[in-house]
Amino acid sequence: MSLTLHEWPAVPRIWVALDESPRSIAALTAAADLAAGLDAELAGLFVEDINLQHLIGLPFAREFSLLSGAGRPLSQGDVERTWRREAEALQRRLAEAAGTLRLRWSFHVARGRVSTEVNTLAQAFDLIVLGRRSGIQVMTVSRTTTGQAGNRPKTGPVLVLFDEGSTSTRNLDLGIMLARRNGAELLLLIDAENEDAYRVACAAAQLALKAREISGRCVWLSGINGSKLIQVARREEAGYLVLPDKERFLKTEGLDRVLDEIECPIVLTG
Repeated sequence: MSLTLHEWPAVPRIWVALDESPRSIAALTAAADLAAGLDAELAGLFVEDINLQHLIGLPFAREFSLLSGAGRPLSQGDVERTWRREAEALQRRLAEAAGTLRLRWSFHVARGRVSTEVNTLAQAFDLIVLGRRSGIQVMTVSRTTTGQAGNRPKTGPVLVLFDEGSTSTRNLDLGIMLARRNGAELLLLIDAENEDAYRVACAAAQLALKAREISGRCVWLSGINGSKLIQVARREEAGYLVLPDKERFLKTEGLDRVLDEIECPIVLTG
């Protein structure tokens, strides 16, 4: 399945923030899968987080050798070399992932605060894929990121926040793409005030799935906030969480906690 051309810019771009934290394969795979399905550019960002600079000179901030275990104070030169080494490694990994699927790709380095860079770039990109934060880090990557769905580890269900608006239609199509490429179950999250409203919305969702020749099940959410998204993602052991209106969710209070506690990539659409 591919999305209709009128739903996207001529050359859509999918943005993914990269770091060297361990939660890597699913996040970059999601971004690469969506880029392949949309014939989009895969754009990677590495943020030289200035929070690390603030540690320089503090008595407890030390660099330790893995071989000797010896520690020494951090210096600006140490930080610069670490950033440069990480950026080079991450660029290679992004290039490998993009090359396997023959994707257009780009890699950018910025210095600042991760949250600020995320919100700034949200205005220029059509899709954003975020992974679990780890300390000051936002996103994870891996050297082995692509392949046929049958060769991948089993992926948890794809959770899609659904309503009957136009943005949700795009959201649903992206969720279906991820579910099909990963052989995963599709779950539609429906926000409803009461059971009757939920049943009506679920019926509409099922019609939308039938039109796309795919099955899925509905999950009732009585309100949308960070705590409830965390709860449902944990309960369902989600593989991906797809949310519409990226600007809204990036500005949601408690977003850092959602990224910390949800154990799967989060795809934010326009």
